[in-house]
Amino acid sequence: MIRKSLSCALACLFFAIPAVAAEDNVRVCSLTRAYECSIEGECSEWAIEEMALPRFVRIDLAKQAIISVDKTIKRDDTKIAQIMELPGITVLQGVEQRGWSIALGKETGSLTMSASGEGHGFIVFGYCMNP
Repeated sequence: MIRKSLSCALACLFFAIPAVAAEDNVRVCSLTRAYECSIEGECSEWAIEEMALPRFVRIDLAKQAIISVDKTIKRDDTKIAQIMELPGITVLQGVEQRGWSIALGKETGSLTMSASGEGHGFIVFGYCMNP
């Protein structure tokens, strides 16, 4: 049950990665590490594949969508509800079965995603680049 919750939460997150600059409409990202934590304070690491998440996603800012480009994991596109530019990071937010947020480092391309539901949360790390 937790694995399903985790995969749903993280799927939402991974489809929402923004471009670093206004003229950059597309980013290709690789998801590398994932963790799940419970309200009891226990955390465990998961392989991206165990979470049923795509290893690679394409973020299209013009369409406000995150698209799986992993041929082994087929997913519907995820809609980005909000994009905010902050010093050093671009933040994406949305809702798909639970709330999610993605922070993308403007200089490094680092990706940090979090999703939360009742009594548990997920965090995923990765990197993005312009294709």
